[in-house]
Amino acid sequence: MEQRKDQPVAELEIRPPASIVVGKGNAFVIAGYCYHPRERTKELAIQVGDARQEIEHLRLPRADVYDRLDSGDPARPQAYRSGFVAVLDLSPVDGEERLELSALLKLEGGREVRVPLGDIVASAKLTVPPEATEARFPDTGGPRVAICMATYNPPEALLRRQLDSIREQTHGNWVCLISDDSSRPEYFEKLASAIEGDPRFVLSPGEERLGFYGNFERAMSMAPPSADFVTLCDQDDYWYPEKLQRLLAAIGDAQLAYSDTRIVNPAGEVLQPSFWTVRNTNYTNFGSLLLANSVPGAASLFRRDLLDDVLPLPPKFANAYHDYWLALVAMARGRIEYVEAPLYDYVQHDDAVIGHAAANKPRRALRLHLLDRLRNPSDAALVAYYFKWHQHVHYAEVLRLRCWDAMSGAKRRTLRRLLNADRGFVGIPWLLARRTRRLWGRQETLDRELAYAYALTRRRAMSALNFGRTRPPRVLSRDASIPTPPPYD
Repeated sequence: MEQRKDQPVAELEIRPPASIVVGKGNAFVIAGYCYHPRERTKELAIQVGDARQEIEHLRLPRADVYDRLDSGDPARPQAYRSGFVAVLDLSPVDGEERLELSALLKLEGGREVRVPLGDIVASAKLTVPPEATEARFPDTGGPRVAICMATYNPPEALLRRQLDSIREQTHGNWVCLISDDSSRPEYFEKLASAIEGDPRFVLSPGEERLGFYGNFERAMSMAPPSADFVTLCDQDDYWYPEKLQRLLAAIGDAQLAYSDTRIVNPAGEVLQPSFWTVRNTNYTNFGSLLLANSVPGAASLFRRDLLDDVLPLPPKFANAYHDYWLALVAMARGRIEYVEAPLYDYVQHDDAVIGHAAANKPRRALRLHLLDRLRNPSDAALVAYYFKWHQHVHYAEVLRLRCWDAMSGAKRRTLRRLLNADRGFVGIPWLLARRTRRLWGRQETLDRELAYAYALTRRRAMSALNFGRTRPPRVLSRDASIPTPPPYD
């Protein structure tokens, strides 16, 4: 590590996106290390453009940064307690702006030094694909429904079956907006051929690969303002003829309605008659939804104006899912309704992004769960803290920025508990107390409360254990660095 003896050092290991669409407000996660080689850092702030944001979780132990310096280097004590993590807010911007990021270190001697961290391009709003203007509802009566489909190299037989099932809906006042995620030419040509001559379908080819998260964002941006409702659609499922009609009948004054689904393999053989075979679905408890989504996007129909707060999606971080964010915004703004009957077949592939098996993974025996956590033979606790936990904090912060005024007092209190869980004395007991819901047969979150309570407690314990230390104890050798997150996309 090369450095001048009088210059501060900073490195981001969880970096912000290169560009971000802000909308009504947005946020992103950063983490890394920052220190001055000669003086102890008393406070740390990050400046994004003209906005200064104080960092609460700083001076985290970083044995790896310490070990990179030569023995006897006077910078080692400062390097050891140099870790930090934060969720940073972005306020609305005009047009497009390039915002500089800087770390501001307030040193123990009282002076403040600045370290450049790069920049980020912030845009005011999403660019809507030009093909979206081609959407024309047939106006056959009833609410106007925009079906937003995301495609990528769709298998022809399953795609045609899905398109036919849309055409056979008993509710006919719909348009289908298809955002294709740079499929290979042979797949795109078959997709275009499958909808040729049907003006209810609008196909927009993407210029670059976005992944499922960005492609669904693009598909939702195509929903015309004249639509009353929006629904999401996968490329290879099969809708029952009454799917739209029953969801429209169920939604009432709720923000979103969703149904159960039957699990099938690509050949159409039934694997499970319901999505919820072990875990309970949840559409009433805001705390449970903040910790684990149980509202599949392809099962959902929601009000068009919900997109005012849904879009742009928060930048993709860790295990982000578009339908999870959609459900959070819907429940923050009002109610969610559930149709306790399958209204479509969900085709479960071996390489599905997330599927029935993952959503219903049985909980482990509590004794084994705790033993595994206490042994901590891998980076599991660090992954849980830096990536999985901060995914929830990230979404909660964007929810606060966009939906606070629309939320009830009870939901605001729940949101505060999650946002404050990594400080103060209420958050961890709140997480542990939530596990008592299992006594009433509610298994909605796959025991995430226990995992997160452990990760937060461990983070606090490590910080307390290292208070005032200038070098790492041996027991922290495996807490050396921010781990690489597992692949989610």
